[in-house]
Amino acid sequence: MKKRVLDIGGRKIGKRGSFRPPIDDVTSWEYINIDPSTDPDYCCDAKEIPIPDESIDTVIMTELLEYLSEPRKVLLEISRLLKKGGHVLISTPLMNPVHGDYWADRARYTPVMLSEMSSETGFEIKKIEPMGSVGAVVYDTLRVATGYADESGELRRFSSLLLKSRRIFRWIEKKTGQQKKYINTGYFVVLAK
Repeated sequence: MKKRVLDIGGRKIGKRGSFRPPIDDVTSWEYINIDPSTDPDYCCDAKEIPIPDESIDTVIMTELLEYLSEPRKVLLEISRLLKKGGHVLISTPLMNPVHGDYWADRARYTPVMLSEMSSETGFEIKKIEPMGSVGAVVYDTLRVATGYADESGELRRFSSLLLKSRRIFRWIEKKTGQQKKYINTGYFVVLAK
């Protein structure tokens, strides 16, 4: 049975990375974004989405929670839209530098907070999985330090060296993977209604 997917904060055009929605497996893959240049199906705030109750099978919200001024209201709105038995997939950073759009990057969430918000808004928590460990945290921090955070440009020359040393960080990641509970880049969350 094909499903209706709602991608909150996703981009229909101007996507980053190589992921493309598996449109053959869904009835529709619809986008909500406040930025009209992303060509969303619904150009609106995620607190008030013009979609009927219980009409969505799956909601995807990747790397958006940290931007929301009222995340609980958004989760309540998602609960309203989601069919019984539907799922919500969320990813959110934790030990990650403030994003390049620092003026909008608001928060980082631990599993305790993610669990509380999910339960308070009527969801069953299926999984909260940490992503990345020590190697990823250090690499991401250095990547930002030699990238957009380096406003003077003095450290940018080290960015190519950092790229060349990725294998070292992968090795560190392999050796410290068991530490994800304490040191991680963020969480992947699966919720059910």
